[in-house]
Amino acid sequence: MRSMPGITIEFTEQELAELRAEAKEKGVAIKRLAHDILTEDVVRRRQKQRFVEGAVRFALGYKAEFEREFPEGLR
Repeated sequence: MRSMPGITIEFTEQELAELRAEAKEKGVAIKRLAHDILTEDVVRRRQKQRFVEGAVRFALGYKAEFEREFPEGLR
């Protein structure tokens, strides 16, 4: 079996207790819970970043038209 890369993360006793409780409630191993939390958060933040970047590009594409249709005093 091939070894997978890993990381070491340090937690306070309270943080670790909360993770253990959550893992127990969900019926999963703490490693699985930590993995899922980290990857879901990264995916969510990256999707949000791409959405915002796309929205900015979209808005900038219509900026000249908007400024033409709604002069400074009418905004």
